[in-house]
Amino acid sequence: MYQKRKYKHFILLCLVLDLLTMVFLGYRYLDRKIPDEIHIDKNSGLDLSQISNLPFVSFGDTITASGEGSYQLPCRLFGKIAFKNIKVKPTEADTILVSGSTVGIYMETDGVLVIDTGEILSKNGQMQDPAKNILKPGDYIVALNEQKISCKQDLINDLETIDGKPVTVSVRRNNSTIPVSLSPAQDTSGKYKLGIWVRDDTQGIGTLTYVTKDGNFGALGHGISDIDTGNLLSIKGGNLYCAQILGVQKGEKGSPGELSGLIRYRNDNVIGQIRVNSSNGIYGSFTSSSGNNIIELQAAASASDDTVNASESFNQSKTSFWDFADSFSGNDSLPISLRQMKIGYKQEVQTGPASILCDVGNGVKEYDAEITRIDMNHEDTNKSFVIHITDQRLLNTTGGIVQGMSGSPILQNGKVIGAVTHVFVQDAASGYGIFIENMLERV
Repeated sequence: MYQKRKYKHFILLCLVLDLLTMVFLGYRYLDRKIPDEIHIDKNSGLDLSQISNLPFVSFGDTITASGEGSYQLPCRLFGKIAFKNIKVKPTEADTILVSGSTVGIYMETDGVLVIDTGEILSKNGQMQDPAKNILKPGDYIVALNEQKISCKQDLINDLETIDGKPVTVSVRRNNSTIPVSLSPAQDTSGKYKLGIWVRDDTQGIGTLTYVTKDGNFGALGHGISDIDTGNLLSIKGGNLYCAQILGVQKGEKGSPGELSGLIRYRNDNVIGQIRVNSSNGIYGSFTSSSGNNIIELQAAASASDDTVNASESFNQSKTSFWDFADSFSGNDSLPISLRQMKIGYKQEVQTGPASILCDVGNGVKEYDAEITRIDMNHEDTNKSFVIHITDQRLLNTTGGIVQGMSGSPILQNGKVIGAVTHVFVQDAASGYGIFIENMLERV
């Protein structure tokens, strides 16, 4: 009898745990399908069916103000159970210049990044590790004996003057700057070293996503992390360059492909200054190959009879900008594709047909794709939806999505709705995307 009662209690406990698990998973599913915050075009209003078409999800009639220019929209389950309040932000439906051109990226770190520590064969024949358990991978060296350190060469030069004395190294770690003391070791050549591997820059290729009407750009759709530490790089600045695709390594299951290209690191090849490296992409100001900011070029275009009528340019500077941008994209000295498009907010994104803009060696082309899954509230914003390449032309060339295509604009229903961010290792034809509104939050 006791064993039977014990068994019943065990079964009951299992049922309760199963029920709690189902409730938790159901909550997580709904939370990722229903956004916490949305933007809407103030001129067209809000279509509630775009937020959720689930039959048991409803939205309240009472709207509560929640700050300047926004309000709260109650969301309920089965018309009774309060689920969440959605923050609604009315805004002007923006228009941006969408690209898809491959660009070269060069960025300098803000301080000298410590990759790892290591042993040094000292002059007396012993192995020494002066930085072990003192400096950590991901630290940024910003000063040595209160002398500012901007690059690796600064560090090397300052070490040559210390004559073996202990040094105070100022290190930025987890957004705080701390002083640490190190005793350099003299190697077999007589030079003093700290026993650290360091890096002060990074470079590569990616895809330009957009340029705004005030001359700011966004690219990649994800941040650039250090290949060794895995941490998002803290940068002091960098440049965006025109790039030329030289070849494509086709992606296969278990082996992501990549674009290989040529970047000419010359001043006349610079098309932008990188200011920010964030989890949602890299950002900065867009310039011409001559170094002029696009706003200055806009003004020049407005004054030109070849671009826009003088009587129109006085009150329609935005029009003159877009007109000039179209001619800008056809300029051989700046081989960057730009096309004017409206942005689509995340509640407008649907599973089904879409397309991407990218350059795989023959200029920017539009390729067919399909959005297969949407997560409105994914904790990682650059994994907000899944896109699958269906265009046989692109599949034949690249196998789908390859490294270097990050930032490729994604289009649906005549609007730009996001950008490609990652490729699936086990399925080269599929990858993740970020909503365009998340990329634009930095602008």
